[in-house]
Amino acid sequence: MRGFCGKYLLVDLESGSMEERSVGEDVFRKYVGGAGLGAYLMLKEFDPLVDPLSPGAPLMFLDGPLTGTNFPGSGRSSVVALSPLTGLWGECNVGGAFGAAMKLAGLDGVVLTGKAERPVYLWIDGGKAELRDASHLWGLDTYATNERLEEELRGDGGLVRTMQIGPAGEKGVRFANIVNEMGSVAGRCGLGAVMGSKNLKAIAVRGGGKMGYAHPERAREVRKAITQKLENHLLAQTLHEMGTNGALDTGMLSGDIPIRNWSVGEWMEALDTLNSFYYNDHILVKTVGCYACTVRCKRVVRVEEGPYSMEEHAGPEYETVCMMGTNLLNPSLEAVAKANDLCNRLGMDTIAMGSVIALLMEAQERGLLSPSETGLDFSWGNMETALEAIRLTAAREGFGDRMSRGSRALAGELGAPELAVTVRGLDFPAHDPRGFHGYGLGYAVGARGACHLNTTNLLVEGGMASWPEIGLKGPYKGMTSKGKAELTWKCLSVGQLFNSLCMCEFIGAFLSLNDQVEMMRAATGFDWTLEELMECGWRIWYLKRHILNLRGSGRNDDVLPPKALTPTREGTNAGSVPDMELMLGEFYRLAGLDEEGRVPPEKLDIDP
Repeated sequence: MRGFCGKYLLVDLESGSMEERSVGEDVFRKYVGGAGLGAYLMLKEFDPLVDPLSPGAPLMFLDGPLTGTNFPGSGRSSVVALSPLTGLWGECNVGGAFGAAMKLAGLDGVVLTGKAERPVYLWIDGGKAELRDASHLWGLDTYATNERLEEELRGDGGLVRTMQIGPAGEKGVRFANIVNEMGSVAGRCGLGAVMGSKNLKAIAVRGGGKMGYAHPERAREVRKAITQKLENHLLAQTLHEMGTNGALDTGMLSGDIPIRNWSVGEWMEALDTLNSFYYNDHILVKTVGCYACTVRCKRVVRVEEGPYSMEEHAGPEYETVCMMGTNLLNPSLEAVAKANDLCNRLGMDTIAMGSVIALLMEAQERGLLSPSETGLDFSWGNMETALEAIRLTAAREGFGDRMSRGSRALAGELGAPELAVTVRGLDFPAHDPRGFHGYGLGYAVGARGACHLNTTNLLVEGGMASWPEIGLKGPYKGMTSKGKAELTWKCLSVGQLFNSLCMCEFIGAFLSLNDQVEMMRAATGFDWTLEELMECGWRIWYLKRHILNLRGSGRNDDVLPPKALTPTREGTNAGSVPDMELMLGEFYRLAGLDEEGRVPPEKLDIDP
């Protein structure tokens, strides 16, 4: 097993049949793995025009060539499907250890189609796979499901790794997520609803193999060198000590934080109780990491008492602290932790859920709806309402049914589409393009919509990474649109690579791109060059863009919402908005897209 196993398991949930499908080295050479392999399979093996929730729509769990190795940052995997939230391309990059277990079971991935007659889960034990009844798991939250599966399957054969949905996925909430074990989340695009539509409650894997390398001695040398780099890197040390929420303070100062449904440019009071120092002092229990990671940035938290008390479980990341904190005008970190825990258990994306709540708070303030209509008081910062809204949404009860469709649909129903902050129906992550204009371009051309992982602008333009080997030296001024198309074009290729390698973007930020090449070569034996891998990144994006085009999305959707183009009056980004016409024009020329934003045939390569 050297980087690739060369096969994936194809499961037809309707018939219960399973078969191993081979994948040639030439495919991996061009599409790398992970989300890149998913885009290739979507076009090559399936119908990219099916309804996302139809039985014929595929759901893919895919590894990259570094998944399962002991290289830091390689413990991630991809989930790929068509998105029920946007109706377009959907993908997630998820941490934890599930991907490594799948690779060690001898598979590069699992692809599922059809719909089971009754709830089932897929059990993969080394080289054996079977569908089992999941009626006793249906209705359980994600944590309870993980615990039950571990009890059932542990036996004496080693650790069991799981991916499961909660009640929200079972009910078809359009932004339901998939949870890896106890808190690593495939959060965006509503892929949990795809899983629920197939009556698939979970996948459990026990890997019995051992990871090999094409060049073992070189792999040891490379790992030693990059581990040393990470130990000495200030930002890597900061990430370990402060977690992703360490970005809150600098984000507030640089105009990067969403506040009051993206309407305000500064709220300094939030830093008193939402910052990482308060986090560490008041709710942090310990830090943990994904498979093979030496940085260990994940947080485990507990709230001892009060209305937001919660037992020890995964803590909120930066995105959730913003979307359930600053964007709701909620200064209580304990309430954020509770909201995060509830969303994780019920199986919903905290970014999308927070966006829905913020929209309703502004809608109530504007008089577009009243507490009598919703049954809740959506006043700014009312976290009792926020928590109840989470519960109602997961169950699709009462007004929760309308919330379950997502912010774009809800804003349209209210006759106020300008209140939704989305691109292609996917809610903004917690990074403001008015503070960093290139982020806006990255959102507009993102394959899945408003996404900070589609490109690596967040790392380079935001000052966390510098890759002079491809001409990205920095520092870059955030509040200017000049030169951001070229920056984004290069960052787009790297972003696609990371999501196909299944490499953690943070670890990638702390290393050179040549380090990535060396890891790839040592693991796979391919004589990849950096130039070749950059071409792979663009090739992968063209496939995803082509899928968007086939589903009717192009220049018509390469737009930012009104709030992102309305300047704030206060804070660092006051008066600043991205020049989308300038950036898109330059980007289209670099990418070779036509006037409608379509990929020309000569850019597509799906027959290696």
